[in-house]
Amino acid sequence: MALKPIEKHKATIITKLSEAGPVGLTKSKLGVKDAKSPSGRALKALLDNRRLANLGTRSRTRYVLIEHFKPLELACEQIEKNARGTKPGRAGQIQLLIRNDLQKGCEGEVRKKVDEAIDWLVKEQKLLRARRGRTFYYLSADHLRALLAEQAELPISGGAPQAEESELDKSTVFTAYLRVRSRLGYSNVEISELCKELGASMGRLKTFLLEQSRLGNVVLSLGDWSVSSEAVRAGAIELYGRPHLLVSFKQ
Repeated sequence: MALKPIEKHKATIITKLSEAGPVGLTKSKLGVKDAKSPSGRALKALLDNRRLANLGTRSRTRYVLIEHFKPLELACEQIEKNARGTKPGRAGQIQLLIRNDLQKGCEGEVRKKVDEAIDWLVKEQKLLRARRGRTFYYLSADHLRALLAEQAELPISGGAPQAEESELDKSTVFTAYLRVRSRLGYSNVEISELCKELGASMGRLKTFLLEQSRLGNVVLSLGDWSVSSEAVRAGAIELYGRPHLLVSFKQ
């Protein structure tokens, strides 16, 4: 028994979208021009029955089979790609991103999921978020680790024997911090001085302190850059676009 015109168009549309996969096709690529035509009615019927969906907009369509309609996942993938693709700022500074930077390449239904995707990536610790005033800034966690690894310095001579990588945990760093605090007499100690006390890699210590700051265990402070020596400045951690020279642990 021959299929009705609309059923034929439905089969054709399904076949084309199956071949296109997650990339999808526009309405014109599906051969649909008039909403009242058999192909147009077939497309509407498939949409109503949730056989397929439009990932794009009304004017810039992008139809996919329903199993490929994953706007939140696609938003997460694009945002991570945008965050990882950021180049370091001048003089090795970390370039922070705003929402508009992260949503580039997200269109239609994917763009609608940008805020939800950002929140999910922050929760999963794949994206770091900081706030200054009313503006939120973002940075890829993987990118940050890579940047710090590239800029890691040799251990500073003197002080305690060099700590093994596995020993650089909260207890080890906190004990070294207490020694420095006791010696200097104030709670905000220079990051460079803490690194010297540990005898650890500066890059690894910075990574550790940034993570502890995110968890709320330590507080990073600016210090006075203008009167600081090069050795002290070497311990600076860029945060909110400014170098933070000091750290204190919450007890």
